[in-house]
Amino acid sequence: MKSELDGAEIEDTGGSRLPTSELATNMTPSIRRKKVGVGVLIGAGAFSMTVAALLPTYTAGQLKKLPLDVESATISHATEADVLDVVDTASGKPTTDHGVPVQVEVYVTSEDPSDADLTTLQAASRITRTDIPGPAGLISASVDRVSLNRKTALPVSDPVPTTLTASGRPPVETPREGLQYKFPFGTQKTSYPYYDGTARQTRPINFVDEDRVIDGTRLYHFRQQVGPVNLGESIGKDATFTLPASSWGLPGDTPFTMNLFYATTRDVWVEPVSGAMVAVEEQPHRWLARTASDPLAVTSFAAHTRFDENTVVELASTARSARNTIQWGTVYIPSILAALGAGLIGTGLLLARRWR
Repeated sequence: MKSELDGAEIEDTGGSRLPTSELATNMTPSIRRKKVGVGVLIGAGAFSMTVAALLPTYTAGQLKKLPLDVESATISHATEADVLDVVDTASGKPTTDHGVPVQVEVYVTSEDPSDADLTTLQAASRITRTDIPGPAGLISASVDRVSLNRKTALPVSDPVPTTLTASGRPPVETPREGLQYKFPFGTQKTSYPYYDGTARQTRPINFVDEDRVIDGTRLYHFRQQVGPVNLGESIGKDATFTLPASSWGLPGDTPFTMNLFYATTRDVWVEPVSGAMVAVEEQPHRWLARTASDPLAVTSFAAHTRFDENTVVELASTARSARNTIQWGTVYIPSILAALGAGLIGTGLLLARRWR
């Protein structure tokens, strides 16, 4: 059956008459261009949304890793510390000086082996009396070395971690578990295993609050309780001191060995996105005694140390920069791409409906 339009003519604006077949032919390029435009919009939108969905996974794997070029220095102070007078004690008169100003310095660097999966950190720490200049003011020093999984910040077993506490001696192996120099990316309000380098033990460190804000950066507060620990039993003779019994207030002059005991309360403030430690306070207590509650105990070291202001400001700035980089790569840019993709697809569908 013939259509009524077959062979019909339509008058153009100039007064001439065109067959409908010629009109369709003249419209085809315009329609094609519109279809192509709609396809481009929808395709670009779909691509943007696909990238937005995949980007967080990719960038998280790249950004949420310990760097290979770690270099950090922290300084803590205490103004009213109790410190064993080594000279008097060695001469047979155990004495503790009170009200001593002390400084704790920790310098952390990355060392070999470090690769795509692990970063090896070396931490050189030193505690000194600031009222006595030079080597005579040294209270203790150590060098700790551990390789960490770059994603979890947990120690690996190979190579075995080591600790050096006495000059002229080789470092001893100190295998460990738990966090130490950094918290996980995306730190949660929960408890984590945390390694104490003095006790050489891992104990829980528990979430306390999120009340502290430094330069606009909200921090998670964690606290750990350690001890009392008998270091003389766990470490050995390096944590003992032998003097005549009378020097310790005991009868007789036969040599008598006291063990070094240790306890501490540790408070750590962490930027949760990056897992960076921004502020640390510690209350270490070490004492020579027969038992943890020995009435004849002699305090070796007791202080309330905290990071100084410059250290906190610098660490907060570094943590904030790391947080922003992670958030841009895993949240902000994917969100922008997703919104852009949705807008392009919506525009394409709207134009297609209008042109239809």
